[in-house]
Amino acid sequence: MEEQGAKRRALRKQMSERRAGLSSDQVAGYSRLISRKLSQLEPLHKARSIMGYACIGNEVGLDAFWEEQAQLGKTIFLPRVEQGDLAVVEFTGWQHTRPGVFSIREPVGTAVSFPAIDVVIVPALVFDGHGFRLGYGRGYYDRFLKGLSKNTFICGVGYDFQVVDNIYPHAGDVAVHWIVTEKSELAVDWDFF
Repeated sequence: MEEQGAKRRALRKQMSERRAGLSSDQVAGYSRLISRKLSQLEPLHKARSIMGYACIGNEVGLDAFWEEQAQLGKTIFLPRVEQGDLAVVEFTGWQHTRPGVFSIREPVGTAVSFPAIDVVIVPALVFDGHGFRLGYGRGYYDRFLKGLSKNTFICGVGYDFQVVDNIYPHAGDVAVHWIVTEKSELAVDWDFF
C-alpha cells in the first residue's frame, strides 16, 4: 500500500512539473482544441446543465467554453469548497467569482442543494486508461462524483501527456466516462453514446 502511495506521489510531482513547463501559448492552443472537441460531444449537445471548473495554473483553460455554453442556454455550475467538500453554485459570470481556499476562482452566491447536473467536466493532474484520475490529493472530486446520478456524464480533460497506463487507484476513486485531450479522446464508457 505504501508503494502504491509513493507511485501516486511520484506521478503527481512529475505531471505537475511537466504541466508547469507548458508555455502560455501552448496552454491557450491546447485549451482551444479541447474546447472544440468538447463542443462536439453528444452528451454536451443534449445537456441542459453542466458542472465545470475554474482553472488554476496551467490547467486546461475552459473559461470561454463555459461562457459559450451559457449563451446556448445551458445552466453552468462551478464548484466552491465549503467545509471540506465541493458545493455547487450557478455560474453567472467571472465578475461574480472570488479567490477561494486554494486561490481558485469560486462563484459567489447560494449553493444549490441536489442540483440536476447532466454533465460534469473535471480536470486532473493524471488520468489512466480506465478513467481514474489523480488530482491534488484531497479527494474533493471523488467525494462529489460519488453523489451524482448514474445518468450524469463525467468527462475528464487534460493534456495528452497526462494520460498514463495506471494511476494506482484507491477503492474510493471514481472513474470518468470519457477523457478529452488536445490530441485524442479516450472512451472509457460507451453507455452515453
